[in-house]
Amino acid sequence: MNLLLKHTFIRFAIVGGVGFLVDLTSMLLLSIWLPHLFARGIAFWIAASSNWWWNRHITFIDAQKIKHKKAAVLQWMQFLGSSVVAFIPNWGCYLFLLAHPPAIPSPIFILLWPYLAMAPGVLAGMMLNYIFSRFWIFSSINKSKEKPI
Repeated sequence: MNLLLKHTFIRFAIVGGVGFLVDLTSMLLLSIWLPHLFARGIAFWIAASSNWWWNRHITFIDAQKIKHKKAAVLQWMQFLGSSVVAFIPNWGCYLFLLAHPPAIPSPIFILLWPYLAMAPGVLAGMMLNYIFSRFWIFSSINKSKEKPI
């Protein structure tokens, strides 16, 4: 188990799973007062901020130990920006699935469909978000070290 947790992608996926639960819970609570599409958009921002915090403190903790680490606010803004880019396939998939629900006549399934339709989009955006996080936002490259002249 420890061997698996050494890989940043595994930790990223676990954090993403927690983020999905934050996203889903936020959407469930917000959709009591707001239409599903608005609740979905706000829930995304809540989950993205949660994921940034967990990724900063768990997934990419090694990158945070360098002498000149990025300021938290800059890193958070970069994470939210990259999450917006990764949200494009996420949102597109969600809208597509809402427009084309499966023909299952169960009233429970019909009620759950706006929430079930979230999962494929989240997975689609995860890969893009990992690339941004690993190689840009939480990069452990210390750019302040320059080659001597």
